[in-house]
Amino acid sequence: MHHHPIVAHLSVAAAGNDAIKENVMKQMLIAGAVLLALAACTGQKPASTDAGTAAPAPAPGASAEAGAKDAFPVILQAAGNEPFWAVRVDGAKLDYSTPETQASPRHFEGARAVQDGLLVVQGGEGADGFRLTLQRAECSDGMSDLKHPFTAEFVLGKDTFKGCARDPSVPVEAP
Repeated sequence: MHHHPIVAHLSVAAAGNDAIKENVMKQMLIAGAVLLALAACTGQKPASTDAGTAAPAPAPGASAEAGAKDAFPVILQAAGNEPFWAVRVDGAKLDYSTPETQASPRHFEGARAVQDGLLVVQGGEGADGFRLTLQRAECSDGMSDLKHPFTAEFVLGKDTFKGCARDPSVPVEAP
């Protein structure tokens, strides 16, 4: 039986496709195994406790998203009263709210850096300029007598708000 040339060509192409598919599957399995092996390794050496071989400091102005590490939690909650305000920190992103704006907080994104032991998240300009500064020092909000591990100052445009901050995943100790 004689096949039409197109049918013969399709049969050869189909047979070739099976060989290609098999080769691609083998390559994908090998690549998957390599990726799995790499995922098991971080490729990072443990931090040295020897002062002479300390890890280099992050570049000035480096943000948390850029891989910079600091000793402050990535997610923090800052708040104050008279007037009541709150800022949720997630890396270099801030959500600012007041009792009137809780349903739709203002969102800011800036640069996160540690300067002289203070965590500073800042950005924007003019009326939209903001700076949140946190210092590791015991703080009481003045109303609940709860102790928080950080003092907070939030500057938005010309307004300055003072309060306390904490890692929201850590319970606050009662007095």
